[in-house]
Amino acid sequence: MNKTIIININGIVFHIEEDAYETLRSYMIDIKRHFGKSEDSKEILEDIENRIAEMFSERIESGRKEVINNEDVNDVIAQMGRVSDFDTADESYGEGYTQQDYTNNQSFSFGKKLMRDPDDTVISGVCSGIGHYVGLEARWVRLLFVLFVLLGGSGILAYVILWIIMPVAITRADKMEMRGEAPNLQNFKKNFEEEMSGFRENFSGAGDSLSQGVRSAGDVIVKILTVFVKAIGLVIAFSIGLSLLGLLIAVIFFAFGISGFSDNGIMYPVNFMEPNQAYIALIAAAFAIAIPMIAIFYSIIRALFNKGSMNKYVSISLFIVWLLATGVSISYGVNTMKDFKEESTIVEEKPIQRQAVYHLSERDVRVIKVEESNTKRTIKIDDRDLSDFLKNNIRVRVEKIDSLKAPYIKYEYSSRGKNYQLATNRASQIRYQVTQDSLGIHFDSHFKLREKELYRDQEVTVTLYLPVGSKVIIDRSLEYKLRDISYYDCKVRYEEDVKETEWNVTDLGLKCAIEPKEETPENQEVTIEQDTINHNDDETNVNISKDGIKITTKNSKDTLVNIGKDGVRIDTKQKDKK
Repeated sequence: MNKTIIININGIVFHIEEDAYETLRSYMIDIKRHFGKSEDSKEILEDIENRIAEMFSERIESGRKEVINNEDVNDVIAQMGRVSDFDTADESYGEGYTQQDYTNNQSFSFGKKLMRDPDDTVISGVCSGIGHYVGLEARWVRLLFVLFVLLGGSGILAYVILWIIMPVAITRADKMEMRGEAPNLQNFKKNFEEEMSGFRENFSGAGDSLSQGVRSAGDVIVKILTVFVKAIGLVIAFSIGLSLLGLLIAVIFFAFGISGFSDNGIMYPVNFMEPNQAYIALIAAAFAIAIPMIAIFYSIIRALFNKGSMNKYVSISLFIVWLLATGVSISYGVNTMKDFKEESTIVEEKPIQRQAVYHLSERDVRVIKVEESNTKRTIKIDDRDLSDFLKNNIRVRVEKIDSLKAPYIKYEYSSRGKNYQLATNRASQIRYQVTQDSLGIHFDSHFKLREKELYRDQEVTVTLYLPVGSKVIIDRSLEYKLRDISYYDCKVRYEEDVKETEWNVTDLGLKCAIEPKEETPENQEVTIEQDTINHNDDETNVNISKDGIKITTKNSKDTLVNIGKDGVRIDTKQKDKK
């Protein structure tokens, strides 16, 4: 019976036969002799020992035995490979024998393991681990998860579940299995050399005196900041993408008049400018806004997914287009603002008939008629083309006059222009009407501009002057056009929802005919019982009856003040008690 020896490999205790121990010892000496020549060899030796310990543990568990024999050691060596094997392969490279040929000649195959990659993480390494498993770059897997989140939010739940169930590839052997590489000496050496080469390239010149604790803390902070910045970047990129889509839709709507009403396609805000200039200015403004947004969007995507820089000629071309578009937009904008420089107001007064009750209401002029004879179905309002433009910048006021004077209406039409004459001409083109019949006075809901007139802050103010003592009923349709009075304050005085309110013209102006309700304070209570009135507040009680008036305190039955048939008595003992 062979002698048994107890050994410790990376903290794991094994019972091994003496001849198997000698074989393993000789194998480890060869490994240490080979890898000991390189710098930082301790890490790779620990990884190799850790892998050997894992393989021994698997054999003990699968074979249900307690002692490692020579057959087990030879099988492990066969899987791991000998130093002499890849030394021979290195010498044979010049003869057409490659490292890949060596790997392909191994009799052992290893499948990939689904594990999280800690070396390529945005949040936890789930996407990079899946990328290794399915053979895709991590950036495409991340993009798929982002799309799932945006389309329905299912990507978040799937990511969290994978984060929980996927183990982390901590050791070098784990990382090799994650990539589908056999955990043998050849691949251990290759991975170690690649890792050290990358480390030297990226971190050459770093201070060796920096403690491990400080480096770890710095790594954690950098990762947290990286995750935070990338999350913000995704939100910003998504917002910019939506904004670009909205800008494109807006350009299509405004440039081509997709509104269903206008024949000439000029819609707000395009009607700020001349029709022949509006489309050029709109397209230039769209480019001036969109190009910087595209640049920011591309920069964020490039930073998140490690994309290359934009083509040099494309960048220069976009910059030139942006400069031209910005210049055109500013030029048209300045010229448009100059056309708002001067303001002119035209005043017109017209008499109205006296009425017992003045009923004020709004007449909706948006009456649509379709001409069946016209195959294009030109839409008109009150038999006029909608290109006359309807505006509702209307203010309605009611003012008092002497009761002996006749009522009248004053119209004020205002507009702007680059000079006073042009502003006056535009104001004179405003068409607005107030009509009076037996039912009352009717205010048009909108005023009209002449065909293809530009928007220049046109407004209409209508002031109705009524004699003091007049009774006025105002329809709810005028609520938002009234000025100087609160229609709502009068409306809430009614016990139910009403469509019209009643007002009186007084010396102080127009006042609601319904008086406001008086509210009793919450801390007071008034009760009437037969011929007695009791009034209670927080501190005193007041009793009024046919016998007189008594005032007492809540905490005492003594009377402070008694006013009766015998006169007035005031008790001052209460003050002394205090």
